Amino acid sequence: MEKPSPKEGIFEAYLIPWSRRLLKIPYLKALRETFCIMMPLIIMLALLNMAGSLVLNPLGPVMSDEGLGLGTFLSGGLHGQTYRDSNFFQLMMNFADFINVISFLYYLAFSIIFTGQLSRIWRTDKMLSILCTLTGYVFLLAIFKDGLESVSLYFKGRGFFISLLISTVSVLSFRYFCRVGLLRTAPMAVGLSPRLRYSMSRFMSLGATILVCCSLVFVWILFEKYLSPLSTVIQENFSMELAQNPAVAMCYEFCRCLLWWLGLNGNGLTFFWAEAFYLPAQAANALEGGRYIFTREFFDAVSISLLGLAISIWVFSNQSRLRSISAYSFPTLLLSVNEPFLFALPIVLNPLFLVPYLLAPMANVLLGYLAIDCGIVPVFKYAVDSTAPVFLGGIVGTGDIMGAVLQLVWLSVDIIIYTPFVIVFNLLHPDDDSSYKEVRDI
Repeated sequence: MEKPSPKEGIFEAYLIPWSRRLLKIPYLKALRETFCIMMPLIIMLALLNMAGSLVLNPLGPVMSDEGLGLGTFLSGGLHGQTYRDSNFFQLMMNFADFINVISFLYYLAFSIIFTGQLSRIWRTDKMLSILCTLTGYVFLLAIFKDGLESVSLYFKGRGFFISLLISTVSVLSFRYFCRVGLLRTAPMAVGLSPRLRYSMSRFMSLGATILVCCSLVFVWILFEKYLSPLSTVIQENFSMELAQNPAVAMCYEFCRCLLWWLGLNGNGLTFFWAEAFYLPAQAANALEGGRYIFTREFFDAVSISLLGLAISIWVFSNQSRLRSISAYSFPTLLLSVNEPFLFALPIVLNPLFLVPYLLAPMANVLLGYLAIDCGIVPVFKYAVDSTAPVFLGGIVGTGDIMGAVLQLVWLSVDIIIYTPFVIVFNLLHPDDDSSYKEVRDI
């Protein structure tokens, strides 16, 4: 590789070419297009999820006695166990459980669209590939005998990984079996229509694909439910003390952000580590009075960093289109729904903001560790939905106003980190139209 010229520098010589090579990978392109197609559904389901956890949940911050107490008002003044035994409480629990099903529906829709995108780039029959994917999901439902609620709970953390697994295996297997000559020979009646003849010629390939996909799902679920889940394997080989080390926590956040930058769901692909250590730490803080700093709610609160970029662009950028995208994404960022901003700006595979996008959350982790370790901010011990509005999530998660103050400090630091990069971007691309084209192309 040639050394960069004095006029180029590392950014133009290495980061931009590297990002352009990643952009050409068909699999990552299919993922980006899938997220873009699903963006309205992502926003709508995030709002429904927020309503279910914050408003409809009778034990949530709006309905419960510990919160605003709206449930007591609507139930005619009932409190405590009497409130929990009331028909109103059961009705609201049913509403909340109904909303919880959206995690499964979201990943089912994601798998269908992603399968279609993979079918296009790998040149297989789109509808038959989707049929294989749907069969895998139906077989998965049959394994969970506890009902759709247990499936939704399972998919909340593992959904993205399962979606990638089923979709990728379905398309790759069907593509392979369609090329096996022996599987293309199926007895057919004379006089069939061209469409029916075509579909019947894929009969054996379809059957082989469904067998492979269902077998894979069965083996994975069997391993997860009855043998040794991946999170248990991680627990057996690492310790809680290691996971609570600030350097390890910063590496965890680095991996989450880097995966999102590549167009992958960083939360989903790092869930097994979080389930092994940060979810138990959350439960220990809530039930046993634990003093674990790094918990699931801590890292959910850290995701405020992209809001800092949106504010920095809106204040300091001279690009009208970037300012418009920032303003458009601002409401969703306030609800901790980052996908619209990630793919609209875009952040995904954009070398212009790679460094601050990785640096800002890591700085938040370090500042949060210092603040909680010094006793300035309480530990995060109360469960909060990931779509809880900014600052409210900090208050509810810690049970103290200092949780919101910590998020405000994080936001201020993030703005400071992002602003020099936004100003440099202004200097590199003074022309509004050309800068937008450069960001879009990269």
